[in-house]
Amino acid sequence: MAIRDLITPQFIKDTYVLGVDLTLDDGSPYPDVLFENAIDAAINTLELELGITFDPFTVKGERHDARIEHKNAFYPFRLDHRPVKSVDALKITIGNAPEVEMPVGWAVNTMAQHGQINLIPAGETLGSFFFRSGIPLLFGDVFSPYSYVPGYFTVDYTSGFTFIEGTAVIPQGEVSLEVPITTPLEGVKPTINLTVLDAQGGAGARVRASGTDSFTISVTSGPNTGDMVIGYVLHTVDPALIRAIGLMAALAPLDIVGDLIAGAGVGQFSVGVDGLTQSIATTASATSAGYGARIISYQKQLKDVMAALRAKYRMMNMFSV
Repeated sequence: MAIRDLITPQFIKDTYVLGVDLTLDDGSPYPDVLFENAIDAAINTLELELGITFDPFTVKGERHDARIEHKNAFYPFRLDHRPVKSVDALKITIGNAPEVEMPVGWAVNTMAQHGQINLIPAGETLGSFFFRSGIPLLFGDVFSPYSYVPGYFTVDYTSGFTFIEGTAVIPQGEVSLEVPITTPLEGVKPTINLTVLDAQGGAGARVRASGTDSFTISVTSGPNTGDMVIGYVLHTVDPALIRAIGLMAALAPLDIVGDLIAGAGVGQFSVGVDGLTQSIATTASATSAGYGARIISYQKQLKDVMAALRAKYRMMNMFSV
């Protein structure tokens, strides 16, 4: 499952362009490719603007500098892609010399949302690299200690939001069920959508409580003819991000639909027969689309949403000791 499974052409049609006639002059519906392109553009824009990755993305060999003044803070640095789901490998090297593996458990994902990790090592010796008092310093037969080493740390990791699909079974006669979450959510509140697959007399399924390790499904009436099967989709994408994608992806279809209400560039037309006339005027003009008011409203809403998202996800990359 991925972000485009949540934000689909049908989702945009059912929400942000609801009530709009989405048919061409010959009665055929607007092609889904129009909405797919708009969704792709919105997702790509948000990823660039906020420095985030929606779908799981595996990074190999990302290098970061080591500064001696950072040792007392356990070497904090920010990875390039976020949120960080997991750190898969950690190595150290000088220039293009052979890399030395470090225990991946030393990399602590201290702020997944902002891509920050810290290195908290134990006292160990790795080849010619000696770690004293839990702080990695460069020693050995051929190297001397340095205060700054460019590209010293190499990190393999996976970024992106968490997506989980599954089914839950409420036994006959029961009205609730606790469902464990086996994938770490890094302290992020999940969004959980339910679909009843087999009611067996039960009804009213909803999420009663949730946490980072489990959530509870309850029903208003329990199943009485067998076990009730409920499908669930869990994800950690911020609802504000989904709203931003929806607002942004709706702009292009609204612009096109509004331009074609009465014909491209036509704002008014009249028909007269034997003294009878009919006149139709729209809000469209040669320079303004028919749904211009809704577009302006969406642009204002998007501006407010983006301000909140920038405050949450964008961070200044600076550090002082």
